Amino acid sequence: MKKLLACCALICLGVSAYAADGATLFKKCAVCHGEKADKVYLGKVPALKSISTAERLQYMKEYSEGKRNAYGQGAIMKVNLKGLTEEDFKAIEAYIETL
Repeated sequence: MKKLLACCALICLGVSAYAADGATLFKKCAVCHGEKADKVYLGKVPALKSISTAERLQYMKEYSEGKRNAYGQGAIMKVNLKGLTEEDFKAIEAYIETL
């Protein structure tokens, strides 16, 4: 039984080591959206903190898929989000909520 518990603990540690780090991922976003996600980009793009969690997640997904081009930012957002997973988006979102 102790061996089973030890194995489970090691597996959990291994999985968490690969979990997305929202703070690190957000650094790329902060260039345009501000360190506290409160910057209105180009005087048009609303501050990330001013829109809902569901909207932010949906927008990240749409931008990454090339389905969104709000304020003419579709191409740059698609490049910036390239390679990120839905888990990464959730980690970024969770980090924004702490700001």
